[in-house]
Amino acid sequence: MNILGVVIGVILLLLAVFSLANWPLFSAPATLSFIVFDVQGSLGVILLGVMLVLVGLFLLYALTLRTNMLMESRRHNQELQAQRKLAETAEASRLSEFRFQVEREFAAVRVTVGELGGQLEQNAQSMKQSLDEAANGLAALVGEMDDKIERVLARKAGET
Repeated sequence: MNILGVVIGVILLLLAVFSLANWPLFSAPATLSFIVFDVQGSLGVILLGVMLVLVGLFLLYALTLRTNMLMESRRHNQELQAQRKLAETAEASRLSEFRFQVEREFAAVRVTVGELGGQLEQNAQSMKQSLDEAANGLAALVGEMDDKIERVLARKAGET
């Protein structure tokens, strides 16, 4: 209970004690004028009755406000839950789309790596073939040079 409720409760208690202490004065008969007609009755009891009716109306009004606030709070909470659920669904959708895109990119990278591996193998075979041809060409050239050197040496040996 907040401090305002405590203050109101204390004031009502003091009013009740005051009314009980002065009950003979409150219940003393008097002539009351309602402008159009006059009535014989006790002014204190009528004023206490009106005050009790006003307190009851105030409590009813406060209860209505509290009920409306609780209903609004519940509706707001339900809307927040719905928005949270939508956000979680959207996030899950974005994550699954991201996962799909990453998998697609990895598949493309794998294909590219496979193609590059094939090209690398092909280039290695081509280079090996070129080296073999160059080695064969050099061997043939060395063989020819060897033959020429032997012929020149044989001719020089024959001249001497």
